[in-house]
Amino acid sequence: MADAVATISHSVADLSQIDINVFATSLCMVGVAELFDKTWFMGLILAFRYSPASVFVGSFAALFLHTILAAAFGYAFAMLLRPHVLDLLAASLFLIFAVMYSRDSYQADSDSDMIASGREEAAEDMGEEEPADEVLPTYGAASGKGLPKRARSQAGAVLKAFVAVFIAEWGDRTQVAMIGQHASQPLVPVFLGSCVAFFLLTLSAVGAASMLSGHKISERLVFGVSATCFYVFAALSLRDALVVMHGHGKA
Repeated sequence: MADAVATISHSVADLSQIDINVFATSLCMVGVAELFDKTWFMGLILAFRYSPASVFVGSFAALFLHTILAAAFGYAFAMLLRPHVLDLLAASLFLIFAVMYSRDSYQADSDSDMIASGREEAAEDMGEEEPADEVLPTYGAASGKGLPKRARSQAGAVLKAFVAVFIAEWGDRTQVAMIGQHASQPLVPVFLGSCVAFFLLTLSAVGAASMLSGHKISERLVFGVSATCFYVFAALSLRDALVVMHGHGKA
């Protein structure tokens, strides 16, 4: 009896460790793919004009909905394909992203600024002019304005952030990578890791509107780091596929 209890406890501990590793991998993957991405810059730009709290709610709600959709698509794929096939597909997907980021890093100008180019691209997609760094947000609450008008302005900011981020994220690399991760790994830790990553990224976007003013980050460096991380993710997924295939071979 004692041996059975010890075996069960050991299995639960191993499962918890696996879940923590999957959670951490999902957190890192989404964080790497989304940081300085177009949707991140959309939150940054909107935070220049509207209440950071409103922009955060709208942006995170859109990304949270994308996480739910990715989990649903991933679960559907998991029901149709064998585990080692899913791992191989995930490894192939991550390898493709790694190559794409490597190409972006190679083609990027050594003097290009990730902050400036990202803000410009996001502003163009939203059909807005990029705000000057020295312009402070009014948050839709000028003196003498009534509370109902301010409330409508905040609701409009939430809706605008939600729509802009949701559309921009559809078909994005991060969404595709999340679907692959949800399909090949345990659903709950991947979902939680993605949500935490999006929460932190959205929080950083709306909080960085003033801190990033006057700073410059090499576009080539960002793409290079992203490529390296996706090479690691591809190797980990390939390792998981080989472990599963080896286990089936023994069986």
